[in-house]
Amino acid sequence: MDQPRSMFPILKNATILQIMEEVNVPLAESELIEPGRCKERVREVFVQLLYICWGLTPTTLPTLPSRIHTKQAQLPHPELYTDALPEAKFFCLLSKQLRICGYYEFGFKDLAAPAPKRFKRQLSALINFLKYREDMGHLEVQALEEREELFAALDEVTENHMTLKEHLEEARAINHEKMLEREEAEAECKEMEAEITQQNKIQSSIRQETYLLKKSANELKDQIANQSVALRELQAEERQLSKEVVHSPDRIKVDLMQATQRLEGVKKSIVERQDERALVQKQAGHTALAEENVKDIIEVMEGMESRVQEYELIVEDLDDVQNKLDGMEHDLEGKRGERESQERQLEAVEKRKADTISMLTKALQTSQNDLDTAVNRLGMVESERLDGISQIEASEKSTEELKVHIEKERRKAEEEIASRIASFQKFEKAYQAKEQPLGSQLGYLG
Repeated sequence: MDQPRSMFPILKNATILQIMEEVNVPLAESELIEPGRCKERVREVFVQLLYICWGLTPTTLPTLPSRIHTKQAQLPHPELYTDALPEAKFFCLLSKQLRICGYYEFGFKDLAAPAPKRFKRQLSALINFLKYREDMGHLEVQALEEREELFAALDEVTENHMTLKEHLEEARAINHEKMLEREEAEAECKEMEAEITQQNKIQSSIRQETYLLKKSANELKDQIANQSVALRELQAEERQLSKEVVHSPDRIKVDLMQATQRLEGVKKSIVERQDERALVQKQAGHTALAEENVKDIIEVMEGMESRVQEYELIVEDLDDVQNKLDGMEHDLEGKRGERESQERQLEAVEKRKADTISMLTKALQTSQNDLDTAVNRLGMVESERLDGISQIEASEKSTEELKVHIEKERRKAEEEIASRIASFQKFEKAYQAKEQPLGSQLGYLG
């Protein structure tokens, strides 16, 4: 399948070197023209560009995730992948970055044997990406500033909400205390109303009883007056009869007995009326006492009227507090509306952030797939390496045999060299013996 063609411009060597100097990535012209002679420098350039593009550091680039370490620990020989996995991560990040830049032909060959034209195209793609990111960096800064402003506004609204909530709780506590006082006042009023009702009933019953007692007393007075009149009439009749008395003793005795009986009846009725009068006077005293109690109750009721007025004042205060609470709730509703609008704006920002994170996640997943592919390739390389090790072990045996043979040859050569050195020393001594007389003569001449 054909890869899409690159849409970035191929820069000239001077432009590439100038921009690389601007981004503090050292690159010589000879390294750009002949990258195959300096493969390590090519790798260092790519590493520095990865630091700039991905925001990595020398410590974070070779660091692997914990899941990779877990998978590595499950492999037969995990120590063999210690250097290979960071290298695979570097290659995956670099190839992914070049694909993002629009270059789709990057491979291991570009690191092992870099070609001048391909290296120039790769640098052009990365420089084009850096320039584009530099041109669009203000959008990221603007989005971050808007996000910070929204978070600051959200914090301010939250703080105002908490303050209003505290004020509302304080007002509710005051309202609760006022309601308790109101309930206590209502309970006291109900108790006093019940007591007043009971006292009214007692007073009405006392008044009724007083009325009946007065009526009975008046009737008794009338009866006493009638009895007194009747007694006076009887006494007058007795005096009149005493003048007309005949000399018949029996008749006198009978009349006298009848008059005595009537007199006793009158005296008895008078005593009864006096007892009833004393009872009426006693009940009248009770009635006066009841009237005094009623007066006390009236005074208590007047005190209750003052309490009722205080209660009405408390009710008015409670109404004012309730109005204040309603105003605060109205303000709170407005603040809630503002907070909801700001939350919607924040949700929009979070949505954009989530979209960005999802894009980054997809890109990370792609790199992870590439890393898994690289790991599979490494597995294949490892199997080939194991085969090579077996071949190397077979070769080591032949090498040992060669070593033994070489050791023998070395010994022979050393013996031969020692013999030649000995013969050379003999020749040198003979030569010095011949040259010594000539040297002495030359010294004498000098």
